[in-house]
Amino acid sequence: MFFRLVHILGLLVAFTGMGEVWGQEEGLASYYHNRFHGRKAASGRIHDANELVAAHRTYPFGTFLRVTNLSNMKRVIVSVTDRGPYRKDRIIDVSACVAELLDFKKKGLARVRIEVVPSQIDLCFLALLYPEKPFLEVDHLRVKLPCKIDAKK
Repeated sequence: MFFRLVHILGLLVAFTGMGEVWGQEEGLASYYHNRFHGRKAASGRIHDANELVAAHRTYPFGTFLRVTNLSNMKRVIVSVTDRGPYRKDRIIDVSACVAELLDFKKKGLARVRIEVVPSQIDLCFLALLYPEKPFLEVDHLRVKLPCKIDAKK
């Protein structure tokens, strides 16, 4: 009974408390122009064009996102440090370094998939819900017979 209660409580926390834990979305990505290098972002950090950072409208600052360029399947993990993009047809702005790693800096835009990378707390809840050993070791509790029984007779 207690295990069921803990299991249900863990599920409630995992599905309601964390919102879009492993969310995905697809759309257009653009990158920050070099003129934004050195300016303050919405999070208060100074934007550096050589860091793996991005701007997203809704994800909290510090959220790690895996950005995948769908034309060549190159992937980069970025941290959300700013708000944007302000164009409705785009879902994320990435730094110039990320655009170069994803190989769309010359084009300026790319169709991408965004996935939330689970944080340490998410992985702890996952370990609680799906433990490595789903059963208890009971071999040491078995009675050892004093002699060997041959079942072929």
